[in-house]
Amino acid sequence: MTEDVSRGLADLNDLERALVDAARTGTSLTCGAADSGEPGETGDPSRSIRAQLLRELVLGRHGPVDPRGIRLTGARITGVVDLDNVAACAGMKLAGCSFEERVTAWNARLPWLDLTSSWLPGFRGNLIDVEAGLWLTGTVIVGSGSGGAVGLHSARVRGSLDLSYAQVVNDSGPAVRAIGLEVTGSVFMSGAELTGTGSPGAVQLFGAHIGGNLVMRSAKITNRSGKAFVAGQLRVEGNLNCEGVEASGDDFGGAVSLLGAHIGGDAYFRNTEITNRAGLALDLEHAHVVGKVFLLRSTLCSEPDGAGRCEDPTLVDLNGFEYGALESSPGQPVSWQDWLHIIRHHTKYYRPAPYQALASAERGAGHDGNVRRILIAQQKDLHQRAPDSLGNRSTRWFHWLWGALAGYGYLARRTAVALFLALITAGGLGAWAGQVAEGGHHVGERVSSFGSPVGLPCTTVELVGLGLDRGLPLAPTGVRARCDLNPDTNGAAAFTVAIWLLQAAIWGLATLALAGYTGLIRKPT
Repeated sequence: MTEDVSRGLADLNDLERALVDAARTGTSLTCGAADSGEPGETGDPSRSIRAQLLRELVLGRHGPVDPRGIRLTGARITGVVDLDNVAACAGMKLAGCSFEERVTAWNARLPWLDLTSSWLPGFRGNLIDVEAGLWLTGTVIVGSGSGGAVGLHSARVRGSLDLSYAQVVNDSGPAVRAIGLEVTGSVFMSGAELTGTGSPGAVQLFGAHIGGNLVMRSAKITNRSGKAFVAGQLRVEGNLNCEGVEASGDDFGGAVSLLGAHIGGDAYFRNTEITNRAGLALDLEHAHVVGKVFLLRSTLCSEPDGAGRCEDPTLVDLNGFEYGALESSPGQPVSWQDWLHIIRHHTKYYRPAPYQALASAERGAGHDGNVRRILIAQQKDLHQRAPDSLGNRSTRWFHWLWGALAGYGYLARRTAVALFLALITAGGLGAWAGQVAEGGHHVGERVSSFGSPVGLPCTTVELVGLGLDRGLPLAPTGVRARCDLNPDTNGAAAFTVAIWLLQAAIWGLATLALAGYTGLIRKPT
């Protein structure tokens, strides 16, 4: 790193010689007020420094560089800052500078890099390895191409990556493309305005690993021809903060996709506004939040106080979504009814997993009554949105009847009441049979008078016992030896058929009641 000066630029201007001296002594060189405008519009030629000199400085071609690094403010950088494959001897802070061409740092190894409040036409840092941190805070980056205005594919940052309040625009590709990014610290995008183009997404963090937090408070992410934010298989060891984020996309796969993401802390989605002209707004399929999820129903629902279907619901995918707890604010749990509303009315398709996850959370809190209501709602949704999975029409009808009479096995007391009413009906039929007269006989009368010209009536108790005896499947009362339906009367056949149907109903209700108490019937999902 102590190469001879003759190997570097020899025709340095006064400002460049001052930068070399500042780099050697570790002082900061200020060329003027910070300039974040395009060089062609606001640049001052007297503040120009050639990009080649920056490369030569970090390679040590102008002598040793102080450990405090190269610190430059308000300069106009001409040419391409080419740091490809560079193993830099010092870090660089180029704050408030205007870059004529993009910065490239492919496969570079840098102690740190700070481009705060600068203007540059693209940053390509694929495979870059930064030891301390990468700061693009408040930077304006107007790039192009499928590689991204900010390209950090498979990059490694051992400190933090800061894009807070940055303005990144790409009209022919993503704003930020950081697939496979690895950051040992945190990633900050709060207040950033990130605009990209194309189906893959405006911001791409697929497969990224962040050792700290991912903070995106009040960021604005826009893509009119694809996804806004794509972070499938993202792994964040800390918290995910998306409070106040405005994300708009146009892709059937979702405006914001966290498919299979893992969040080791809490996830904040309060006051988030996500729109997608193509449908799905937020994809949380198979995502896992170890801690709490902060999400207000009003974030997704235009009718936060309504109990029914929303007119224009914001759609989410919750299939396989796992979480530790649901809260609207610290210490304030989300109402299970609100989350149930989101599952039912803000998902495009019926899926059993979201219901089971909510039921599991309520069961863990000891709210068994809520668990039953959630699982009943799941069965109703199954019948309404996925009837074909139940089978043919008769199976669907039985599923509906099962719900009406037994609450799908979760309301056994309802079945017991229905069974009790069926028994009363059976007794009533027996009593009724004793009141129907035909030619001196009654449909229900004493057995000993069947062959007599005039029948002998049964007592009311005997007639009720007759109905129960014929209606009860397994518990005969023995009253039919004295009082029964006269087979010679016309009405006997009708009463017999009615009691057969009632007996079948009692059989079914008894089975459902037993299943409800013992769990013998497996609830369909």
